Amino acid sequence: MAIKPMSTLIISLPLEAVSAQTEFDFVVTDDGVTAAQSGRARAEALPLIDKLGDVCMATAPLRALSWHQVTLPEGVTPSSTRMRAVLEGLLEDKLLDDSRVLHFTLPPVFKPGMTQWVSVCDRRWLAMAVQGLEAAKRPVSRVVPEWGPPAAPIRLHVTGTLKDPQVVVSGDIGLGMFPLTAELLKGFGLTDNASISVSAEPALAALASQILLRPVTPLSAAERMPQVIASAWDLSKRLQMRNLADRGKLEWLRAPRWRLMRWAAIAVVSVNVLGLNALAWVGQQQLAVKHEAMKNMLTRSFPNLKTIVDVPVQMGREVRLLEQAHAAPAVADLDVMLGALNRDLPAGNSLKGLDYTSGQLRLIGLELNADEARTLSVGLTAHGYSINRDGVHWLMQPSVASSATLATSGRR
Repeated sequence: MAIKPMSTLIISLPLEAVSAQTEFDFVVTDDGVTAAQSGRARAEALPLIDKLGDVCMATAPLRALSWHQVTLPEGVTPSSTRMRAVLEGLLEDKLLDDSRVLHFTLPPVFKPGMTQWVSVCDRRWLAMAVQGLEAAKRPVSRVVPEWGPPAAPIRLHVTGTLKDPQVVVSGDIGLGMFPLTAELLKGFGLTDNASISVSAEPALAALASQILLRPVTPLSAAERMPQVIASAWDLSKRLQMRNLADRGKLEWLRAPRWRLMRWAAIAVVSVNVLGLNALAWVGQQQLAVKHEAMKNMLTRSFPNLKTIVDVPVQMGREVRLLEQAHAAPAVADLDVMLGALNRDLPAGNSLKGLDYTSGQLRLIGLELNADEARTLSVGLTAHGYSINRDGVHWLMQPSVASSATLATSGRR
């Protein structure tokens, strides 16, 4: 399947990891404004970009990215070897995942000393998506965010299904996706502002208009995608991956004069593989011994357990039951978390709502300035909790060092 010259193929990346069976939503535009073709297909069945001037681009979904404001010091440039270390230091308290598996994207126009947005995503997810399309002969020139960074004006877009409608809130107040409810949007102060632009998937336009009590512009994903590529961002910039153009540089290794070197390399690799297998076998034996010791300790400590499936999980559950039986409060309990919040919340602040799930307490409608946020963070840290901004909300949860109860209770 081929497309006309000077066309742009826009591929929507899925939220899950890309595999050979992954199907991609795509749009082909000839003028960069309207969709000339759209559909859904596997990577190898996507339209071919093989004409001079044709472009292939990809969009990253909202939930795959997080946006953070940072002020980079003077003297640190995008090409600086210290850039990643500086970003990790500035965002250390804001990132929920290990920074070693994350990919940072700087703004298209880099301004040292000024507060700017930085995009963060899972490096493995992005690399797998780009490499999968590259292997299918659909290399992308850029990966742009489907939404973001947060900026004025405020926009609402309704997506999802009739059973589970979601609303994307985009603006200088933040960026996030929430269930479509009038109460929630009213809590954000978004329903009374008639100047806010509201669009929706065509199948959800009537429902959105009924809930929001205002006119809604129908806008399908195929119509939105050409608008998204106008973004100057490139999330794949400085992503470590192999390009098709670079693979040709290894062709010289196939020459007959390098046959002896190839066999020598194979022999070296084989010896190393055998050594690694031997080390792995020894490690497995040691792990089996440790697992048996843990199993024996569990059966001695809790004789009532007859079937052993997962020693750490079962031990954590039994310890939790003992705590509950003796009325011992846990750091992840809602009442304990609310007590800590009540002690450390600066005077004059109020909440519009709470959302508690498995040891995570989301504070809805809490507005804090920089000093108040710092005071609250210091106070909660002293009581074994951490608090970080989560979109337009604040997320409070036990710190890793404070208790191991959260991990066991969350897996029950």
